Amino acid sequence: MTEAPRAGAPSGAPARSPSFRRELARKAIHLSSTAVPVALAFGIERRIALFVLGALALIALAVEAVRIASPSIAARFEMLFRPLLRPHESTSVTGATWLIGAMFAAVLLLPRDGAIISSWAAAAGDTAAALIGMRFGRIRSLRDGKSLEGSAACLVVTAGGALLLTRAGVAIALLAALAATAAERFPWPRDDNVRIITAVGVVVMIAVAL
Repeated sequence: MTEAPRAGAPSGAPARSPSFRRELARKAIHLSSTAVPVALAFGIERRIALFVLGALALIALAVEAVRIASPSIAARFEMLFRPLLRPHESTSVTGATWLIGAMFAAVLLLPRDGAIISSWAAAAGDTAAALIGMRFGRIRSLRDGKSLEGSAACLVVTAGGALLLTRAGVAIALLAALAATAAERFPWPRDDNVRIITAVGVVVMIAVAL
């Protein structure tokens, strides 16, 4: 997620309370999706995970369809969830919908360890990047405002989760963490949940196959 400093703050200063509290609330919801990799790690059947994620994805898509079809409902939705929405999400698919869809695809298409690591990276690694970057980030990119501290947090949290939740070795955990960190910083596609899950999933599959 973008970690640009608060407007009016000195360059390189940590984000101050209003924007940080808003991001904290958004990421608290985002962090709840760690239930997916943790449940998979503790042995939940894939079909159960697919059923739950599929149902959530259908609900999310229905909400998105209603938003498109009805400007009045779209306006009410934006008013209700404005503190949690990025500016572009007011007129496009929300990050929550992308996250649910990407996790469903990961569980459906990837081996269990790949699904665990990629979904953990999107849920926990990305959260760490945003919160640590906003609160403690000082070394920032001039291009997008993202910080070195945030990237380091993404790397550590993703690698740690891979080692704790799967049987992946240190090499695969580090490769997955590097992929997640690089994807979190790339600007395209716009939704970083899709970027991270795709990048980590591909890297883990290649690493396991070698």
